[in-house]
Amino acid sequence: MKTKKYIVKGIAVCLMAAGLSGCVDLTPQPMSFLTPENTFVDRDGLETMLRLCRKQLNFEWFGDAFNSGNCETFAVYEYAWSDLAVMGGPETKEIHNMVTQLTPTTNMYLHLRYWVFGWNGIKYANTIITRTPEASGMASEEDRNAVLAEGYFHRAYWYYLLTHQFGDIPWIGEEITGPKLDFNTTSRWTILENIKKDMEYAVQWLPESVEPGYVGRAAGEHLLSKIYLALGEFKNAEEAASRVINNYGLHLMTERFGVNADDASLDVYNDLFDPDNISRTDNKEWIMVGQERYGLEGCSSPSGSKRKRNFVPQWHAGSKVKTPDGKQGTTDASGIYDGYEQLEELGRGLAKIRPTNYAQYELWGNCGEDLRHNDNNWFDKSRIVYNRPASSGGSAEWFGKPVDPAYCTDTMRCYFSFPIVKVLIDNDDPNAGGKVPVGGYTDQYIFRLAETYLNRAEARWWQGDLDGATEDVNVIRRRAHAPELPAGSVTLEQILDERARELFIEDHRKTELTRIAYLKAKQGIDGYSLDNFSEKNWYYDRIMEKNNFFREQYFYDTNAFVMEPYHVLWPVPQNAIESNTQGRINQNYGYDGYEDNIPVEELDKKSAQ
Repeated sequence: MKTKKYIVKGIAVCLMAAGLSGCVDLTPQPMSFLTPENTFVDRDGLETMLRLCRKQLNFEWFGDAFNSGNCETFAVYEYAWSDLAVMGGPETKEIHNMVTQLTPTTNMYLHLRYWVFGWNGIKYANTIITRTPEASGMASEEDRNAVLAEGYFHRAYWYYLLTHQFGDIPWIGEEITGPKLDFNTTSRWTILENIKKDMEYAVQWLPESVEPGYVGRAAGEHLLSKIYLALGEFKNAEEAASRVINNYGLHLMTERFGVNADDASLDVYNDLFDPDNISRTDNKEWIMVGQERYGLEGCSSPSGSKRKRNFVPQWHAGSKVKTPDGKQGTTDASGIYDGYEQLEELGRGLAKIRPTNYAQYELWGNCGEDLRHNDNNWFDKSRIVYNRPASSGGSAEWFGKPVDPAYCTDTMRCYFSFPIVKVLIDNDDPNAGGKVPVGGYTDQYIFRLAETYLNRAEARWWQGDLDGATEDVNVIRRRAHAPELPAGSVTLEQILDERARELFIEDHRKTELTRIAYLKAKQGIDGYSLDNFSEKNWYYDRIMEKNNFFREQYFYDTNAFVMEPYHVLWPVPQNAIESNTQGRINQNYGYDGYEDNIPVEELDKKSAQ
């Protein structure tokens, strides 16, 4: 791994005063230099690095999932390789066959951006963690501890993700200020123990009340609960989640609120995801949010959320969406005509991810009048209509009528359902108003109280407290107007189903599935074992059960959807291994280079020396 040296470039400032006569020396003379040594000396100076840490979280959720070689919204891979979705585009640059396309030499600017951005996040956090104790200009020890606590949070956040995406990876516990070529792989379990200790300290010092975009104590407790779950410390996980639920003035939003509260045609779940409501002070459900607003300093995307590109079907591909009388049925051409409103509503979708049958149908089979699946909050594909006018080659007979899927030659990419409230973002869309809208600016829940309840439900389930676990799930279902589960009846699968309904495009789906796979293997449940984790694991078995594309090896364009058990972990980039000439970074099982691994137990000992 090429861990980059943190460099702050010196900025020379010259103020010259010229006399009214005589010769003037115009040679610039530096008055000061901005360096880590004179910048990170007080809270204001360290705040500059904290802003980078916070911005880093936004990169996961905003921007184009694929644009000219650079994946911005890299959280799409958390869904594309899960039970909920697959890559939607047919291009060979988008991974379908994980055996042939997902390799240690895969272009890292196209895929697996978590490796790059994860280590950057850890680098920024380590600068804070290293510099804060020696900062001489801190106003108080309380300030020092609060800054340090947030640094620990950001490092723990990224390590939590990386250890579930890549498994055993190096532990970097301090700022790196020079060349380093001797990294050694550290056991995932050791890393989780490290970040557990960090977060147990952090939750004592993070502020109880914060503005949107900042890290508060409730966010720290929420992350700590997830870490406890990953370690199998279920009682601790339950208690941390309970503190979030009970101690910080939070509650699920069950009554109408916000900008559209008086619109009787909408509902509280719609209110919850209105871009203007997410960060409101009277929204007591957000624990931590990322702010991505037009003109707001620190935004990660210059052009909005791009969700109308990433998560909406390519409904406008008229050559694929034909009318029964053989005409091109749809268009994204801009203009004022009947049917243009479909472009304004849906944007120019490119279906970067495509939901599975499980996500579209199976999840909703026993949900009654679930708010999350009504017309306000869920866009059913049957609402797509033929919008190409006869004047531009469409069908006069079928114009304005629902698309008939029998005449759609690509239902994979052009015809599927999706959640409206999290996808159809119009606010400040830079391409609205006569152009092709792509999805505007919005805030994003990073942690939301509904997930806390589901985390606690799982912690209780692992402990055998089925009554408590069921009630936690029912709290979520009552708010959604879904039928309640019978007391003491909830299963782990039902908790995961509820996460899928409630948290789509919010949580890290692949990460959470991998976490459970590790737990089942560690405890020897259902025949799983850590001894052969990458050859037989629950993650793969669940994908084969729930993801119809991987299960059937659905062939799309030039590639089939193929996955093997070892894809529970992603490959470590080969350049990271090769450049680390004085240490050893192991490759994950199943990928080229695995045969050269050194047992992680030996590497753990080296790292401890």
